[in-house]
Amino acid sequence: MAYSILRRRNAQYEGLASRMTVKFCPYCGAELALKVTGGRERPACPSCGRVVFGRFSIGVGGLLVRGGRALLVQRGENPGKGRWTIPGGYCEEDETPDAAAVREVFEETGLRVRAAELLAIRNTLRDNDQNAYYVFRLELEGPAEITIDGKETVRAGFFAPEEFDALGDLAPFSRWIAEHHNGTGLRRVPGEKYLTPLVGNRWALFGIVE
Repeated sequence: MAYSILRRRNAQYEGLASRMTVKFCPYCGAELALKVTGGRERPACPSCGRVVFGRFSIGVGGLLVRGGRALLVQRGENPGKGRWTIPGGYCEEDETPDAAAVREVFEETGLRVRAAELLAIRNTLRDNDQNAYYVFRLELEGPAEITIDGKETVRAGFFAPEEFDALGDLAPFSRWIAEHHNGTGLRRVPGEKYLTPLVGNRWALFGIVE
């Protein structure tokens, strides 16, 4: 029974695994070899012992609402050139998703914000990786004076839901989160610095807070 389950699991992800396979260890550069771990064959490093579980990326978005109007930006570059979305981008390796959302909003609009709550997480299996997209509810921490670079972001502003149709190409997920959020989400956990992970030196914890 266990063997047949393993075969089904391997077959289910065979196409994805073949696209995710790498040949050299991203940590020490040694050539990888297949190793059975966690019920599947995975690339592993015979030198440093690291296991390559796949290719993953983290995207972030921020929902900032003032007077019932949501902050939206129009992309000036691909992917999605010309499309309206909530501000956001990719998380760097040396920052947590909430910090990435704050940084991206400042880069795209010049607004100083803080991440107050985690509203949604979307996972997407793509051709070359698996992406997790975190959306945070933001609070303004400075003047509401928008500044754009005219290249990455060509337009930005606060829009009411009844104005969304007039924008034209508005990303469906951005529209959904702007129209359906109820102002509550997972909040930053007080005392998170005491909840130390097994490994790592920087973390952020959002959860149900009483």
